[in-house]
Amino acid sequence: MNQRRYDRPLIGIVVVLLIMGLVMVQSASGPVAADRMGEPLHYVKRQLMALLPGLVGCVFLARAPYDWLKRYAWAAYGAVIVGLTLVFVPGIANRVNGASRWIGMGSVNLQPSEFAKIASILCMSHFLGQHPGRMNDLKRVFLPALLIPAPLMALILAEPDFGTTVIIGGMAFLTLYVAGLRTQYIYGLGGLALLSIIPAVQFASYRLKRVTSFLDPWADAAGSGYQVIQSMIAFHSGGLLGRGLGESQAKHLFLPEPWTDFIASVVAEELGLFAIFGLLCLYGGLVWRGLTIARRAPDLFGTLLATSLTAMLGLQAFFNLGVVMGIVPPKGLVLPFMSYGASAIIGHLFCIGLLLNISANAGHKPATPPIYRPVAVAEGV
Repeated sequence: MNQRRYDRPLIGIVVVLLIMGLVMVQSASGPVAADRMGEPLHYVKRQLMALLPGLVGCVFLARAPYDWLKRYAWAAYGAVIVGLTLVFVPGIANRVNGASRWIGMGSVNLQPSEFAKIASILCMSHFLGQHPGRMNDLKRVFLPALLIPAPLMALILAEPDFGTTVIIGGMAFLTLYVAGLRTQYIYGLGGLALLSIIPAVQFASYRLKRVTSFLDPWADAAGSGYQVIQSMIAFHSGGLLGRGLGESQAKHLFLPEPWTDFIASVVAEELGLFAIFGLLCLYGGLVWRGLTIARRAPDLFGTLLATSLTAMLGLQAFFNLGVVMGIVPPKGLVLPFMSYGASAIIGHLFCIGLLLNISANAGHKPATPPIYRPVAVAEGV
């Protein structure tokens, strides 16, 4: 029996990010937590409580039989549908700022949309893995594959959560692309996505404000552009080497809740631009290991799953860092393994567990041609 070999560099990268995340959550939240809760360790303790089920789930998924990932994919999809429905049920749902995205579970709020991203990728990879090289079959493969993320996207958009809806749609597109989607269909889907995103932004004032604040944050410096401006000030204040751990000024009520979406701003101010470069290297390493796992996956299912999960984590990290630097519009995305948030940290660790499972099973079965892009480029030849 072959010994299971997990991707150790990936484990090391995630461990470093988790430790750094706990340190920075404490640094970013300590003063506010002491003032509001009377407990400086309030947020870091809650993050540690979320890490426990996340790590347990990660280990379970990494050690589970590879075939279980396919066998129970649709069960996970069904569970997510139930969770996304419960966020609209009075007495169970927890509304924040007019949005119904969370299920109240005692002192913890669970956000099902974080797990919807994983379920969508898992089921699409399973379905397309059963039809290798058949993306040109519209009725039996292409259209059914498009229908998999549709119910999840509709429920999440109704919460409303436009950012997560776009992420699920983007990951579905990527999965189809890697599976061998024809060029003409790529252009068609891209055009449809653009036609749907533009009115969705125009007819929602808060989304339009995010775009305008990105183009000129100083036009509404006290409103929609406030966080980005404060983040830029924090970056400038930190310089190359930073002011020192715990010495951030932005976290003292200048930057609202910096331990969540804008935790990288505190990293930049306290540890400097070199620390941000180090973060970029860590996330770049995570993407490298994930794509290496995808290339060595035992079958098409593993390739699609690993590629899409890696892209989701990597793009979310780079978009978050882009937002705090003011180079992409605000999207409300957390920094994987670093930002405070129970559902996010659990979901991201589940992704790592799936990647480790695929890496452990690399070479255990005869590999099939994993990526069908050459076939697609040749338009089916």
